[in-house]
Amino acid sequence: MSLADRVREAAAVASLVCLILLLTSGWALMAGYVPSDREAFDAVLHLQGAAGLSVPFRRLHVHLASTLVVCGALFLAASYLAGTPRLERPVWWASLALYGLVLGFCFTGFLLPMDQNAYWGTIVRLGIVETIPGVGGLAADVLRGGPVLNASSLTRFHALHVSVLPLLALLPLAVVAAPLRSSGPVERRRWLAMALVMVLVAYGVAAFLPAPLEPRAAPGDVSYVPRPEWYFLWLFQLGKYVEPMPWVRSFVLPAVIVGALASVPLRRLPAPGRRVALLLGLAVAWSALTGLAIYEDRGLPARPTHEEALAARVDWIFREECAGCHGVAGRGDGSRARVFGLDVPNFNGADFWEDATDDTMRTGIRNGKGKDMPSFGRKLAAEEIDALVLWINKRFNPRS
Repeated sequence: MSLADRVREAAAVASLVCLILLLTSGWALMAGYVPSDREAFDAVLHLQGAAGLSVPFRRLHVHLASTLVVCGALFLAASYLAGTPRLERPVWWASLALYGLVLGFCFTGFLLPMDQNAYWGTIVRLGIVETIPGVGGLAADVLRGGPVLNASSLTRFHALHVSVLPLLALLPLAVVAAPLRSSGPVERRRWLAMALVMVLVAYGVAAFLPAPLEPRAAPGDVSYVPRPEWYFLWLFQLGKYVEPMPWVRSFVLPAVIVGALASVPLRRLPAPGRRVALLLGLAVAWSALTGLAIYEDRGLPARPTHEEALAARVDWIFREECAGCHGVAGRGDGSRARVFGLDVPNFNGADFWEDATDDTMRTGIRNGKGKDMPSFGRKLAAEEIDALVLWINKRFNPRS
């Protein structure tokens, strides 16, 4: 078996494992996800931080999506090098269709977390769709459910992601998997061993590598600069060079790529050495454009995670809303407390923490307490109140 055949076999097994794990982890996530523009982000927060087994499931789902894009590309490249497209035309065409659907899964699933990158990145993607000559505007309007991103957009993307695209993937998946029936016991044992290793690696990565989640989507934050996934950075960079002709990126280039790949089984393949040179040239071009995009983005401010942004927000809330009474050091000696003679507790004292619990502190912040403690229930979100209680505990509780 040649090196190309070995890579092709490993990529095929890895792709199948990724698909199965993405399907099962997606089912698990569906149990807690709410496809509503008001509730989606909170649902993801719950899945990420307080839903037990759903934490590794979300990590699996996010990281395996990128892994499947890589494995699918390796499978197509190795198949080309091995010369199988002309021998297995249905498998080649079905693989191309399945890979296109995988990219569709990535496109529709990108919006579902409803964080900053998901919201603004989807607006940019739909803007690119609009530049497709003739049908672009209609396609973008159908995806959005109107001329702009709105409350029905998330529902449409969710329906495409969990219903329409999986149904479309059944036929090409059956064609690609058909040769497995004629395999022998030795091959099946080898594939099973590779699949087991892939599963263990996937769960190991999910255990230690968190899934990214930026702050909640803020439609009014027009200063946010979205960026595509790493494997699409080359296309983003190319768009800068054809900015006066955006249809080159949205239509001409994809049409040329799809047409060239679809016609491979119908043409005589070049010699093996020329095939290697062609793929190496494509890899160099991809790497150069990706590297340029990363280099030109070096001056952009770092995008905080949700936890980092919430921590900064809570620190600001305490200084602006609480320190006037409770004092910067939490001793109850703030300027307003001194001027008006308010009865403010000392967060540094052990006696305060004898009676205080997280629940009583949340209630006090949300509803107020007595005549001296105002209510913040309408001013602060529930997650901000929870984070503020945790912040006060960590900063001032002598037993922490």
